Amino acid sequence: MNVPVFSGLQKLEFQERPRPVADPGEVLVDVALCGICGSDVHGYLNGIMIPLGTVMGHEAVGTVVETGNGVTEWRAGDRVAIKPIPECGECPFCRKGQFSLCVEAFPRAIGISPANDGAFARTVKVKHPKAMLFRLPDEVTFEQAAVIEPLATSLHGVRMSRFRPGDTAVVIGAGTIGLGVLQFLKLGGAGKVIVLEVSERKREIARGLGADVVLDPLKEGEKLRETVFGHTGGIGADLVYECAGVPQALQASYTLVKSGGQVLLIGINDKEVSIQPFFLSLWEVELKGVLGYYDEFDHVIEFLRRKRINTEVMISDTIDLAEIEEKGFRR
Repeated sequence: MNVPVFSGLQKLEFQERPRPVADPGEVLVDVALCGICGSDVHGYLNGIMIPLGTVMGHEAVGTVVETGNGVTEWRAGDRVAIKPIPECGECPFCRKGQFSLCVEAFPRAIGISPANDGAFARTVKVKHPKAMLFRLPDEVTFEQAAVIEPLATSLHGVRMSRFRPGDTAVVIGAGTIGLGVLQFLKLGGAGKVIVLEVSERKREIARGLGADVVLDPLKEGEKLRETVFGHTGGIGADLVYECAGVPQALQASYTLVKSGGQVLLIGINDKEVSIQPFFLSLWEVELKGVLGYYDEFDHVIEFLRRKRINTEVMISDTIDLAEIEEKGFRR
């Protein structure tokens, strides 16, 4: 297989790799689609979390083509979504259902180290199928299923928050994660959702998905806090979901939430950020980190089966693997 290998900052090099073989207990999946995650881009640009020699790609769906000895749950032809970070099921975190915090999760994960090639390939090896594979219903297309992984992160962020029906929320960033958060908040009965996004195209998508207020934070400038407070009864939002993963978003986030409110850090930010802890204490604001997902894959698949989530607008382009660097990472 000819696969793109991370070979240096802002450099992918196509290399010939042998097609993987399914050893006992393993499954091979022919990849139908694999999304480019923000964390892939961070790794490509800055080397964060992605060692040299890695085949990236972890937002994948496809078809089982081979099973190793001892695999009874799966057979060739099964359509699947791949959860890329498999839990061990035995550590203290797994016993509490906190699967993304599993002590073995990242060493087992695909697409973030040379030990486990990711799904930017024609075929990917799944070493832990019980934890990693999820069957796709006939009603869910590969195109819809391609965003299950980021939607699981979006749903996890909402479930980890103190959200209640009727709450006001600010969503910073209308990329895939932010648009997912927006849709789950609306489905959950949010009173008002304010979306902050610098891209005009993404602002229009957010409006189409039901955002009550959509603002360009660059245009608002120093008036951003005043504008958001004007839309939230003068006290700020109950919740802020930071989905952009840039320093400015984090710096703004805790100034937009009400006293006693909560900020969820969902976007991946690899830069140092200057904040003022005085205001966190003064306003009793909680900053809460969010990583991946626990059991959200099943829930997202059911949402898709029931046609409750609009995924079509969340996919900007479909490109061939051979063009992944030029049209994907460098666009």
